[in-house]
Amino acid sequence: MATLLDPLGRKLEYLRVSVVDSCNLRCFYCSPGESCKPRSLRGQLSREHIVRAVTAAAKAGIKKVRLTGGEPLVRRDIVGLVHDIAQIEGIEDLSLTTNGTLLKDLAEPLAAAGLKRVNISLDSLDGHNFEQITCGGQLQATLDGIDAAFDAGLTPVKINMVVMKDLNHHEVENFAKLTLDRDIHVRFIEYMPMLGQDDVWRKHYLPSSEIMELCNGVLPMEAVPEEDLNGPARNFRFPDAVGLLGFITPVSQHFCANCNRLRLTSDGKLKPCLFSANEIDLQPALAANADLGPYYQSAAQNKPANSDVSPASQGSACGPQGMVEIGG
Repeated sequence: MATLLDPLGRKLEYLRVSVVDSCNLRCFYCSPGESCKPRSLRGQLSREHIVRAVTAAAKAGIKKVRLTGGEPLVRRDIVGLVHDIAQIEGIEDLSLTTNGTLLKDLAEPLAAAGLKRVNISLDSLDGHNFEQITCGGQLQATLDGIDAAFDAGLTPVKINMVVMKDLNHHEVENFAKLTLDRDIHVRFIEYMPMLGQDDVWRKHYLPSSEIMELCNGVLPMEAVPEEDLNGPARNFRFPDAVGLLGFITPVSQHFCANCNRLRLTSDGKLKPCLFSANEIDLQPALAANADLGPYYQSAAQNKPANSDVSPASQGSACGPQGMVEIGG
């Protein structure tokens, strides 16, 4: 099997594929209003083209695929798409990020199709606060989705909480306690500055160091050896807890040195880095049934050494796009 290396020698084995840019929720930090034009208006990749793009990625050296959105479960052919990708030679791990609201009915079919795990985005355990953050979402639907994921064996279930000062940071302790007696990995994610939201970001940004202090207020955390897990999170657990606590620090402490991923947007743009406007359009090559291998090699060679999102830079993440456009 081929190996995909960037100029720094990082082995790129992980592809995040946005299968749709629409969503059934409207979380304010993900969808920055009129400044973000939906990519779906410019041509969403078909199921066939996604499978071809992932097949080419596997031949180039990609081993791990995560399906994202928008909300991937709003795509009508999502179960069939999962099945097709699960059959691709070389893909060893297939997972999906979702808000969980549609997972109650889809968890079992997705698991049967070959999905291994889910990450569920959940920013509040309080119904009213959840509704405010998501602009109308219903918390119970996501809680039902979490239970369905466990029943379907999509474990460990990872819960992604974007922590925002004065909005949901008071709930950090309650999220942390979820790991005490259930195989849940709660990952606390720093709020990133998105397109058109710099003032809001400065008001609500909370560094991971303060989030960790809140968790230590529940019980003293113990570090988990890095070799036990992979990904951008720094992982800890409470003594004798079943689950884990992870801290993802895109702003205060970049994890670029260990980044092993590329991204494919819902309209066929291959991105070397989440925080860069640089992208390679696969649509013409897909339409011409051309070899996609050189495009993955080009993306690898154009992967930047570091991102530039930090409190000091006060710059917006993801170049000129919003998170919903490119998949988080």
